[in-house]
Amino acid sequence: MGKEKLTVKAFVNKVLVGHAIGIVAGLIPSALLGELSKALMNQLPVFAILYHLVTIYMLAVPLLIGAAVAFQFKMKPIPMVCVAAAAWVGSGALVFTPGGILINGMGDLVNILVTIGLTCGLVLLIGGRLGSFEPLVMPLIVCTIGGGLGLALYPYVHAVTVGLGKMINSFSILQPIPMGILIAVSFSVILISPFSTVAIATAIGMSGLASGAGNLGCVAAAVGMFVGGLRVNKIGLSLSIVLGTPKIMIAAVVRQPRIIVPIVLNAALLGTLGAIFQIKGTPISAGFGFSGLVGPINAIHFMAGGWTAANLIIIGLVFIAVPFAGGFFFEWFCRNVLHLYKTEDYSTELSDFKKEEPVLQPKLVPEEA
Repeated sequence: MGKEKLTVKAFVNKVLVGHAIGIVAGLIPSALLGELSKALMNQLPVFAILYHLVTIYMLAVPLLIGAAVAFQFKMKPIPMVCVAAAAWVGSGALVFTPGGILINGMGDLVNILVTIGLTCGLVLLIGGRLGSFEPLVMPLIVCTIGGGLGLALYPYVHAVTVGLGKMINSFSILQPIPMGILIAVSFSVILISPFSTVAIATAIGMSGLASGAGNLGCVAAAVGMFVGGLRVNKIGLSLSIVLGTPKIMIAAVVRQPRIIVPIVLNAALLGTLGAIFQIKGTPISAGFGFSGLVGPINAIHFMAGGWTAANLIIIGLVFIAVPFAGGFFFEWFCRNVLHLYKTEDYSTELSDFKKEEPVLQPKLVPEEA
């Protein structure tokens, strides 16, 4: 049987799926346990250890993405680890200083994507031409060419991220409700793209009502992808979307962009409510939604009176009740009334992993006497 032909569409899809897998694997532990561990670490030392563990795992995201993408291409071990290493080099997470090398977060997710795409193309181009010299030559080629290209492109790609943040920050001069709508809608779309909402929010120092609106936009994206995928994706994957990150769905959005319409509508609704109820936040909470309760906890801290019953009701309304009610309604409306897409458009390759078929053992029949 001949080799399967790899089209540009298939290549891009494999890169996007691997990109999503790596992000999910690296961010979900921190999303689920990071804020809880941070809150309890001063009382119980074990939570300090747990917080450090999930943070370190999050910093390994470029490596995880590189390995996951290489796995999509069924690469052998040496090319796989070379792609992972190139992703880390091109991420921009490593900062060279006179005192040594510092790790500055997990880097730029878009440049990781670009670096991995170039590196995988390079590895596929080389193929098996290196023969027995592959362990010796492959790391050298990938490090200098793949990683070098990623490192060279980082300032330009990162400038796009910062520029996008500045454009969103310009919405803050508007009245609260228009500002809330535009920022929430922007963040709802960015969260299901290779761009990082956290990186954008921290780069421009987004805070106050702008941060709250961004946070609610992330909630709309998580809830929208959860609701839409319930019928076609396994429950574990759906929970990873709503509790972890909807970036799992990047490949699905590329295939059918219209599935973001109900998310945008819900984000506009939540952005309006955020302005009305004065939902605020910090540059960090702006890009998290309710993953690890980062958004709701920060919002309560900025509310008059703090942890009062009235404030908890508002938080429950804005972060849970309305997002889910709006998510189900807008998804139904766009699918059944506007006919923008089909239920199957929310499916993702991550739900297609199947157990290997069991090997049938021959049945032993006793010989006749």
